[in-house]
Amino acid sequence: MWAVTEKDAVSVSLGSARQLSATSGAEETNPDVSSQRHSGSSAVDNMKNPGIHSQTWRVEYSSTQICALEGSTVEMSCTYSYPPWIEDKETVVQRIFWFTKLENNKELDLREDPDYADRITYDFSGNNCLLRISGLKLINSAEFRFRFETNQPGGRFTGSPGVTLTVIDLKVQIQTKSWYPKRRYRLEMLCQSRCPLPPHSSYVWYINGRIITDETQQKYSDSLYSDDGVSCAVRGHESLHSPVVCVDGDSCDKVSYSERSICAFRGSSVTISCSFQYQYYGSSGSWISVRGQQTYQDTGNNRFQVQNDRSGSSLTITDLTDGDSDEYRFKPTWWWSKDFPGTTLTVVDLHVEVIRSGLGLVCHSSCFPPGHCSFIWFKNGEKVQGETSSIYREAVSPEDTYSCSYEGQRSPEVYAPKSVSALMNLTEILEGSSVTLTCSSDANPAANYTWFKENQTLLLKDPHLIITSVNRSDSGKYHCVAENKLGKTASEYVFINIEYPPENSSVFMNSSAEILEDSSLKPAAAARITFTVLLFAFLPTFLWIRKFWRVSEQQEERPANRTQVNMSPDINGPSAEAAEQLELHHSSIHFSENQEDCLNSSTE
Repeated sequence: MWAVTEKDAVSVSLGSARQLSATSGAEETNPDVSSQRHSGSSAVDNMKNPGIHSQTWRVEYSSTQICALEGSTVEMSCTYSYPPWIEDKETVVQRIFWFTKLENNKELDLREDPDYADRITYDFSGNNCLLRISGLKLINSAEFRFRFETNQPGGRFTGSPGVTLTVIDLKVQIQTKSWYPKRRYRLEMLCQSRCPLPPHSSYVWYINGRIITDETQQKYSDSLYSDDGVSCAVRGHESLHSPVVCVDGDSCDKVSYSERSICAFRGSSVTISCSFQYQYYGSSGSWISVRGQQTYQDTGNNRFQVQNDRSGSSLTITDLTDGDSDEYRFKPTWWWSKDFPGTTLTVVDLHVEVIRSGLGLVCHSSCFPPGHCSFIWFKNGEKVQGETSSIYREAVSPEDTYSCSYEGQRSPEVYAPKSVSALMNLTEILEGSSVTLTCSSDANPAANYTWFKENQTLLLKDPHLIITSVNRSDSGKYHCVAENKLGKTASEYVFINIEYPPENSSVFMNSSAEILEDSSLKPAAAARITFTVLLFAFLPTFLWIRKFWRVSEQQEERPANRTQVNMSPDINGPSAEAAEQLELHHSSIHFSENQEDCLNSSTE
């Protein structure tokens, strides 16, 4: 991967195709006229849309000029902004994409452009807009612009001018050439690129496909035959080599491959092809695998078939396996070396999935073999008629399920969270205990969770909410929200009610019959205990008075004509027993420490 931005060629790295920090202010277009250009940073046409605030509609590119090598991968990035509200109407972004050209006077999303559909990916996290293009071709040199469309009247916006991408290849430039005897030339050559190359780069030079091991400089001098072919590359990126240049005109031997890399599914078939030019030899040759060190000829085995003609050769591999992943090179019978880079084949499992890209859905595969770009979309299990591209163009609803099919492989369904529930691990919660609330849902892709108490957001993004040592302030109603890229759903409320354990209390009377109680005793409990103490304290007095009244009544009922009264105690009469019963003794009352226990008393 290799790319250089407009302003920073010095710090570029061949291992990264992300554009550097060179930044230029993005120009903006009228939301209704996306192709209109302006000088400098322009404003949205307020005459047409007086409610739209021009200063907040903006697209800013991190770089406006990128140069990249053919076959490499490049990234373009930007940020965009818009007014969140216009005349009491919230702004909602409905569509975001990159484009280079128009189709039927409408901007054509790169995901639907056959020139790019299988080689691009988007990353629209937050207000960022990243475009990644792999396997760059010379025809991909163009201006790339980002566009977003909202629900506001006229609220459509394109960042223009956009990012100008220039795709180039390395070239061998013959600077001087002098004649030597025996059809030989003395040459001074330069490995050149229109993109600034990183300083201190190391180079690889090829003569007739053979590496010149002792040459690592950008310039190379040698004595070569008139029918020799020369190529160069930056070391570490040999697959991005220059085209072969003949020493004398176009009369030399050379080989070129139709694809530098191919991705294919396990169990499928693939054909790798090349074209060649030769001067004095026949058209036969063989294919070799670089790592596997295998040779395949036109007499090949059942899975590897070689076909040669006067201008090219092809290798067809059927029933692909993981072991077939390798680099394949054509080795003619003439003296062209096997060192020259060929075509790299990668064999993968067929894996298809639906991913959210911006506001839309994209059918993503583990790889896209050349020439295979037909997709089938399903909504709620039913085939969607007319949708054959990798992007789902209809509105996406959180109530529906979606899947896609590619090369006969159907993806799992994706859908917003459903069956969201919040559960608590305890049925009775005592103050000081630990409580765990768990949120669960059925969602694909998996959901993230947010917890709320009394509709106030808790700073927690986890399915489990753990409250240690709960207290009265934790009482209330809780719920969770499950959310993925297709939507969000809230659970029912779960209530936390704190129950308080019994508190220790003690009550006793002193010698003056005053009630003393623990300071922690509750008023209601104290009132009940006071009443009970008084009841038992005055009960003996009440019985004594009642008995005294009964004795008095019996004396008044005796016969009036009785003249003698025996004043001595009658041991058989009730007087001694009554006196004993009427004598008031000291009483004591004892309460247990638990105010809910029964009262025990004893009277002497």
